[in-house]
Amino acid sequence: MRDHEVAALLDHAVATVELSPGLAQRVVTGSRARRRRRLLLSGGTVAVVVAAGALLLPQLGPAGRGGGSERGGAGPTAAADVPAGIVGPDGRPVTQAQVVAVGRVGTETLVLIRREPRAEERAAGGQAVEVLTAPDVGEPRRLLDHLSYDLACVDGDVVCAAVRSAGSGLGVAVARRSGGRLYVLAQAPQGRTVEVVANGVPHPLGAAPRGAVVEVVAAEPYEEVQVWASTEDGRRYQIPWAPGAVLID
Repeated sequence: MRDHEVAALLDHAVATVELSPGLAQRVVTGSRARRRRRLLLSGGTVAVVVAAGALLLPQLGPAGRGGGSERGGAGPTAAADVPAGIVGPDGRPVTQAQVVAVGRVGTETLVLIRREPRAEERAAGGQAVEVLTAPDVGEPRRLLDHLSYDLACVDGDVVCAAVRSAGSGLGVAVARRSGGRLYVLAQAPQGRTVEVVANGVPHPLGAAPRGAVVEVVAAEPYEEVQVWASTEDGRRYQIPWAPGAVLID
């Protein structure tokens, strides 16, 4: 029986009998996890997850391309070099001072270039970047002309608010779907470390002043993935997702 059929059957049961709320979603999620473990164990050292039917998790690539493990996704990679041909809004090649973050994402490189925030963003302490991608084959192109970030903290996070008010910024994160896989590129100011948590699975990135990338397993990044930064004194805060930070072609 397919996932959507299981969910429909349990939803009907919930409507007629007193079952615990959310039971259908937990059963479907559990069955997906069990199927994924069986596939990974039967694949030996080459783990391939086939995206078929109602399986919504991103497909993991074969070994040798940074393929994931049962914990989900591949290990982090440090900032990459800015590819040739990347230019700023003025049409000139970008300088290191303009680059907020850069990282390899599948078969492309993401580059976040600093932009002047709009007046209302600046008044609220916000910052802005444009996002470009340089594929291994083909010309670089812009994915986003303007991405606002650093405008808000997670509700109730006093550490986040205190760090932001100090003027050094919180950091920025974008998620990119590429080839059926999901990557997170995160950056935080010098003196902080970064960790990405996807569906409860932690992915430590370490220091990422120029950005670092990790592949994760998640169907809904805004809901299932959090990006955390820790200061040198051990305080931890969440880097909020900016609207538009999940990049999908």
